[in-house]
Amino acid sequence: MSAISLVSVDSEALARFKSDNPEVVDIALPSSAQNARFVIISMRKNQSGQSRQLMEKVWTWLEQHTDSKFAILCDEDVDVHDWNDVIWAMTTRMDPARDTVQIRAENGRCSKLGLDATNKFAGEVNREWGIPIKKDPQLVAQVDAKWSKLGIS
Repeated sequence: MSAISLVSVDSEALARFKSDNPEVVDIALPSSAQNARFVIISMRKNQSGQSRQLMEKVWTWLEQHTDSKFAILCDEDVDVHDWNDVIWAMTTRMDPARDTVQIRAENGRCSKLGLDATNKFAGEVNREWGIPIKKDPQLVAQVDAKWSKLGIS
């Protein structure tokens, strides 16, 4: 097994990737995941299969920087830097059997797990998909302010 050098992804590389892929809204590479081995991306999805295509692009792009293991794709209404938002998207927009991509390790690289936590289009799901719930930013701010006053974080 060959050694993989792990390098962090700099802001210029992130900007280039976003520029080359205009559907990308934001990218989070949590520092606790060490060397960009975990990525969360929000996207403007407008067609069936688009999130899977982007997931492949993400892994290909990250190969030049690191040996990433995990990728989560979310819609543009999800703040990729807020675990509460990410977990909410995963638990409300995913079916683990349908929306999980596994890639076996090969050529000295680690295996990969991708999670598609985006809303689904016709062809991606065999049932009627509900209307997405949108958070009212003003209401969220009011609740956050009240929680702060009560000492709830």
